Amino acid sequence: MKPKQHVSKGIPQAKQWEISKNIHQSFIADISKFQAFDPELNMAYSDKISQQIQLIEKIQPNYAVVARQMQATKNVINFSDKAIANIRSIRYYVKKAFPDDDFHLLEFGYPSLKKVVNSQHKLIFFLKLFILTLEKYKDDLMLKGLALEMIDETCQLGTELENANIAKEQAKRARLIATGMRVKAYDDLWKLISNVAKAGKIIFEGQPEYYRNYILNNAPKKKTLKVADEEINSAFMQGKVTAADTHKAVEDAIVEILTTPLSAITDEKGEFYIDEVVPGTYSIKITAVGYKELIKTDIKLISDNEDQEFNFELEKLLLEIT
Repeated sequence: MKPKQHVSKGIPQAKQWEISKNIHQSFIADISKFQAFDPELNMAYSDKISQQIQLIEKIQPNYAVVARQMQATKNVINFSDKAIANIRSIRYYVKKAFPDDDFHLLEFGYPSLKKVVNSQHKLIFFLKLFILTLEKYKDDLMLKGLALEMIDETCQLGTELENANIAKEQAKRARLIATGMRVKAYDDLWKLISNVAKAGKIIFEGQPEYYRNYILNNAPKKKTLKVADEEINSAFMQGKVTAADTHKAVEDAIVEILTTPLSAITDEKGEFYIDEVVPGTYSIKITAVGYKELIKTDIKLISDNEDQEFNFELEKLLLEIT
């Protein structure tokens, strides 16, 4: 499993960026020689490259859209947990207000609560109906001791959960759009730079001090980190999150490397990828709507571990309704 990163001829975007800017600077310095060789390789052509570089700079960086998606997903998980806790507490007052009456438990939806807690969309719909019923019997429940604050909080959670879910879906869409824009922008930049490099190698053949400025190097450098004034090769954390009972992918699960700011969110295949990790032994926390939180300890990450994968299974959240 490798990071989902578009490449041109095997070159990651970060490397394309570095190569493109370096070749562009050399091109500007040698512009007269290029124009003599091919009149189309002039300042106007250089301006096209500059505009393409500026276009890429304006596209939201991946870490920014991922951070938005991550925060929205955390909100969905938090609001879901709080809403479920409130729903379970309110059941006590429903039974107290309507003893020996299963009809009201059915009207509040309690028999189906176990079935919806593992589905984000089903839970949101359940909560909407629950709140309507809660408002209907508000006075009866308050007479039996249910606090108005809990009623108001539950209603507010319904709104917050729905808004957080919308924000999460918007962030996912924004991430896809930004990725598509970034891919096209880099492709267009690479075409412009490739033309310069091709001409440069002809113009400066036999002049190694200039020739080397126009080589499209497709051997990306290994990522390094500075630790205690020493440069070390970074480690990676990649793998897949699935449901323990069905082995199906868990989408939108949050994978966190504890004691670090590093985290990732799983895609539709349940896959995740984190790079630039300082080699070491860590505890990993995985959370997702409708699943029990999972913490795995003693996960050892070593330098240059691109082929190492970690697969995690989440147990579904099972509610005991008493």
